[in-house]
Amino acid sequence: MLRSSSYVSTGRFLHVSARRSDFMSWFKRKEDSKSNKTSRNTKDVIADIESGENKTKGSSSKLKLTEDSFVGEEAAAVNHAKRKVLVAQVPFNKWLSSKKVSTAEALDQAIIQAFSALNSGTAMSIDDESLAVPFSNLVNKFHFTKSLQASTGVLVPDYQLTRLKTPLEFRDFYLREIVSGKLAKYKDAEPGAIDLDSSSYTAETVHVVKQVAPQEQRKKLSNILSEVESLDRQNAREALKSARRVV
Repeated sequence: MLRSSSYVSTGRFLHVSARRSDFMSWFKRKEDSKSNKTSRNTKDVIADIESGENKTKGSSSKLKLTEDSFVGEEAAAVNHAKRKVLVAQVPFNKWLSSKKVSTAEALDQAIIQAFSALNSGTAMSIDDESLAVPFSNLVNKFHFTKSLQASTGVLVPDYQLTRLKTPLEFRDFYLREIVSGKLAKYKDAEPGAIDLDSSSYTAETVHVVKQVAPQEQRKKLSNILSEVESLDRQNAREALKSARRVV
């Protein structure tokens, strides 16, 4: 540190290195130091790696990979394409359809065909008395129902399978639920699509709660709010009267 003639110390220090006017020279020195590293022969490097003598630790920098950094197709896409080809070769029987049975005549033909295949006989018309006879056992009923569902393209609910006992009862069910167009109104993607009624279930243990229409909900809510407002006004009047008595 330098001192002046008046013995007042100053805060200026001496620099041991020479002053450089070019600020970018520091970056130049860094580049020069990198270029001073001698390059080794490729054969020597490979020999060291194979012998295990090369123990140098590399930098743990992360690579920023993009789609252009890879060559070929993704394994998931290749597997999906293989499975798609295999599935396309399988002969699936797509029998479910809501358009196979649209008339009573087509339904009668399907019932006669299913019943004839079951009994190894022929029923000439839907008025045949044998169609009004209950099934002799559950096996015959199962095969009849299976054949009828395959030909009509409509599944019969388990609840109806336990109730229906004759081929004519199956016919009445199809006429009431499918041919009439009632099933076409059902859309499983929409909430509340199934419209249940108490008349559909006559058992005393089954209680059907009807869905309230939005108009009825708004009307009931309006009545509740009006009643609450009326009670608030009445309570306010009573509180005012009691306050006047006290005064």
